[in-house]
Amino acid sequence: MFPTIRSAPLRGARSTALIETIVIDGLDFTGATFRLEVRDRRNGGSLRAGLDTVSSASAEGVRIVEVDTSGDLPITTVGIRINETTMEAMPTGEPGEDVNIWWGMHITPAGGTKFLAYDSIFTIEASTPA
Repeated sequence: MFPTIRSAPLRGARSTALIETIVIDGLDFTGATFRLEVRDRRNGGSLRAGLDTVSSASAEGVRIVEVDTSGDLPITTVGIRINETTMEAMPTGEPGEDVNIWWGMHITPAGGTKFLAYDSIFTIEASTPA
């Protein structure tokens, strides 16, 4: 069984793509699949972004950047990309104020059982479109 990491907030500007890297120490997720969702609230609400496993850094979604097995424990690096158009469509608050919603990511290890790996705040920073 894998633990849920609740203290992994994401933060991104409304006017640009969100590109984030997460390093997972001690686990080899070679061949795993991912599902990341951004929602209005933790236990539901409107789906603002639904990202699945992708193989390219330029594609919106979640991908394995690298799995390093050269040390004592494996290290999996995961890349997340939410396109600018998706970020721009996120909910807005008062002019000039950031908005906090929620994100979560399930991982299904190769040959394993899906588990909730991340469950935390997603902050959309107020920004001026270019």
